Amino acid sequence: MKTTFVYISILLISCTVFSQSHDSLTTELKHKIEKTTNDSIKIGYKIELAKQLLKSNVDTTRIIINDVLNIIKDNEGNYFQSRKAEALNYLGILDSKQSYVEKALSNYLEALDITYSVKDSAGIGLSLHNLGMFYRRQKEFSKAKEYLKKAIIVKEKLKDVEDLALSRHMLALTYYNNEQMDSARYHIAVVKEMPCSSVRKSKANGTLAAIYFKEKKYDQSIDIYKENIEISRDINDQNELSISYLNVAVLYNALKQYESAVPYLDSAIAVAKKLKHKELLLKQYYSRSNLNETLKEYEQALQDYKVYKMYNDSINDIEKAKRITALELNYQFDKEKQASELRLENETSKKQLYLLLFVIATIMGGIIFWLTRKNAKHRLALSNKELESEQLEKVKAELALVTREKELKNAVIENSLRQEILSSTLGEIRDIIKLRDEQERKTALHSLSASLLSEKATKRTATDLHSYLNSVSLDFKVILDKNFSQLKEKEKELLCLMTLGLNATEISKLQNNTVSAIKSTRSRIRKKIGVDSKQDIIEFIKNFEI
Repeated sequence: MKTTFVYISILLISCTVFSQSHDSLTTELKHKIEKTTNDSIKIGYKIELAKQLLKSNVDTTRIIINDVLNIIKDNEGNYFQSRKAEALNYLGILDSKQSYVEKALSNYLEALDITYSVKDSAGIGLSLHNLGMFYRRQKEFSKAKEYLKKAIIVKEKLKDVEDLALSRHMLALTYYNNEQMDSARYHIAVVKEMPCSSVRKSKANGTLAAIYFKEKKYDQSIDIYKENIEISRDINDQNELSISYLNVAVLYNALKQYESAVPYLDSAIAVAKKLKHKELLLKQYYSRSNLNETLKEYEQALQDYKVYKMYNDSINDIEKAKRITALELNYQFDKEKQASELRLENETSKKQLYLLLFVIATIMGGIIFWLTRKNAKHRLALSNKELESEQLEKVKAELALVTREKELKNAVIENSLRQEILSSTLGEIRDIIKLRDEQERKTALHSLSASLLSEKATKRTATDLHSYLNSVSLDFKVILDKNFSQLKEKEKELLCLMTLGLNATEISKLQNNTVSAIKSTRSRIRKKIGVDSKQDIIEFIKNFEI
């Protein structure tokens, strides 16, 4: 007994503490909102306050969200756009709870567009999750699963365990609604293995309780729902509390414990009215109508059925379904139109870019051509200059060669003259020796000395001429030695002197011979080598080997 009392006391204390903590947080946020003058900070606090009140006070939450949107309207930038998308998401949740489905869908789609445009991953995850929830309530389970799976992929990258567990649980619930129990169990098991809060795991257990109910395991199911009632009270989650009341009532009805079901249904309706949650009220009034009919409370059963019918007509409005479809189609059309405009803009930009690149390439080509041509002209001018310089050097070399040849000729002739002087001197010396008179000899020697002293030429010998010809006509002499061995040395010497361009008179002086003897030797050479008088003997010899 004492143990039970202690347990109940602890539970009551924990509820009071949580309630006080929740109220304290709400009060603190209100105080911060009043105190701050900075719009960006104020918006953050207001959205946090809306989150706190979302599950308990729908009207106040709507006022706060609309106020946030009014502030953001006059501000730009990614931060404010992200906050706008977040506000639209929570406004969509409020619209969905109150069955303003067209507004809810419109808000979710606008929020998704904004979050993609500013690349807000957390906002994208929230928008995708809410769209999944929206289509689950519309019983379009394929779309619901598609959006929830996308939300899970985004949230896995963000590593927000609590938020990821929520999307996993909603996916499990969608599989449950779609009668895919194995998949529902799998995702519930994933949530229970995650390091998320006990509240999140308890909600996953609520879906597991629904599966037990379908399997007619009522006792296991009712225990879970009752546990969830206490947790929902602790955290002031009015939405989950209303659902848990309804589920316990349905289970008691299945167990034919009708009297026990009534207070739970009454509590469920009271909470749903506070939330203005039409979908919950629809189910709850229908359940209470059936329960009162079973209890033979026909008048109350009829009243409940009329209320149920009113909510049913409001929610399941065919025209409203058409408007939802039209809204989706308009959204898709707008997206496709934007995509087409973007593609057209991209194509125009590409064409402009290609044209600009073509113009730049043409200009660059022209510049390169001009530079290449200028460079070619410069190279041609340099080549011409180099050619002119080479030709000038060649002319200089040829002039130097001609000059050298003249000098050589002059040297040869000079040498010849000196040789002649030497021969003449020797003759004079012989004549002097023959003189018998001493005085005459002395007089003749003095005269010869004076004559010799007046000469500044260097004495040369025939050997000197031979050496000289070897140096200046060596190649020609080699040809003679190789191919014309029948010629004598004196004849070869004559031919070498002829290569120097000397005439018969000049050669006669060098070889100390007469002109007629030179001509005679030349004729003899022609006969020996077989060259007639019309041919150039030197050219014949030079071309002999060719």
